[in-house]
Amino acid sequence: MRASWILVVPVFAILGCGKSSSVPEGETKSEVAKPQESQIALSSDSQKLVGIETSLVRYEQVQESLQVPGTVESTSNGRAVVTPPVAGRIVSIAIQLGDKVQKGQSLATMESPELAQAWSNIAEATRLRDISNADLKQARAEVQLSSTKLRTAQQSLARQRELAKAGAFSQAPLQHAQTEMNDAQSELLSIQKDQASHDEQLRRLESLLRDGIVSRADVNAARLLSDQDHIKLERAKASLESARASYGREKTIFGRDLLSAKEIQTAEADVRLAELELNRARLRVISSESALRTAKQSISNAQAVYQSNQGNGSGSVGRVNLTAPIDGTVTRVDVTRGQAVDRTQAVFEVENLQSVWVSASVPEQDSSKVRVGAPAHITLASLVGKEFEGIVQVVGSKVDPKTRSVPALCLVSGAAGLLKPDMFATVRLGVSARNRSLVVPKSAVVADGKKSFVLVQTKEGFEKRAIELGAEAGDHIAVRTGLHEGERVASEGTFVLASELRKDELKGEE
Repeated sequence: MRASWILVVPVFAILGCGKSSSVPEGETKSEVAKPQESQIALSSDSQKLVGIETSLVRYEQVQESLQVPGTVESTSNGRAVVTPPVAGRIVSIAIQLGDKVQKGQSLATMESPELAQAWSNIAEATRLRDISNADLKQARAEVQLSSTKLRTAQQSLARQRELAKAGAFSQAPLQHAQTEMNDAQSELLSIQKDQASHDEQLRRLESLLRDGIVSRADVNAARLLSDQDHIKLERAKASLESARASYGREKTIFGRDLLSAKEIQTAEADVRLAELELNRARLRVISSESALRTAKQSISNAQAVYQSNQGNGSGSVGRVNLTAPIDGTVTRVDVTRGQAVDRTQAVFEVENLQSVWVSASVPEQDSSKVRVGAPAHITLASLVGKEFEGIVQVVGSKVDPKTRSVPALCLVSGAAGLLKPDMFATVRLGVSARNRSLVVPKSAVVADGKKSFVLVQTKEGFEKRAIELGAEAGDHIAVRTGLHEGERVASEGTFVLASELRKDELKGEE
């Protein structure tokens, strides 16, 4: 208080220079006019010296407002909680509390047995697909080969029929039939030997698989060889039966000198056999195509499971990166390196306070005045001189039974992180249409009890002018009566002028 008086006293001395207290020669004190108590004489030089500034009284669009308390809240898009997509263990953490992150940035890396198993399932399904694909190619090649054999057999049948008409036959068919029968028997014995060896190998691998010594893939490969042997054995038996039948016919034909009929029958048998092989090859193609489709579907299912376990993150086999869902600041870290986590555990929290909600508590009796789309001006005690603008987005439909107020949610964009959740705020809501009114700076208004006045600039200095205030508009306030457009009022240094005016009023009362 002592320092304030040191500053004010010289100012009052300067202000006093604008008034004369001496009595001119030849006049008495009673003849001197008493100065008006509502005026302060002050030259322009003195105004500059004291630091008094003035502002122009002008018209602006002003809206009546309602001042209510409010609380800052984060928006649904401005807050994100990060939970693991799969159970596992945290192996590394890339950020710290308070770090600014961008959407998609890695926050931590975790490893998961479930994820590793899902990847193994993908690899196994891929291996089966490759096997099925190879089988399909082989089956299609057999179809082409069988088609070629059928065409050859059909051509041979046609040729034999022509030779039969010409009577050109020999004993060669009987010898050929015997050779084919001998070859078929040799082939059957060879296949039976291979089958016995492969079957024994399959039984041994199945036994080792139960003991965990070999893998399922080895057993499947052995089973595939055994299945192929069975197919070859059936073919060899069919070939042998066909060769025996052919040899028997050739013998009968040779003994009865019916070579022409025999040659034709052999050719017909070859055609039937070729047709049978072609049909079998085509069935194998259909089976291989079905197996390939099943394998591809298994890969798709395994990949879907892996992607589901991995979530939106990326990572190597068996690992997943936990990433930031939004741009913002890390406001919560509830995990440490090496810690086991599950799907329901919230490990990180990221907030983006660029846009926030401010929930204004509107008294029940004033709730009907507030409308969606109305402007809102927000100030906070912790941010002196800073005002934020918002728009009323939602007006509540229920009254809080404890506070007897209705919430009005105001969206504030461009808060730049200054407005933090749970901060208390003062909200000024626009509750009427904009009207053209005279305005003056708030700093120009001097309170005098329940009344208000301003100090209007005159040629000699300033005069006190009572006014009636209206709605506030930012740093300005509307004036209903007492002023005219174009006048100038003191907006800086009003305390000095008001103090001097009050001192003169006190002297007048004495």
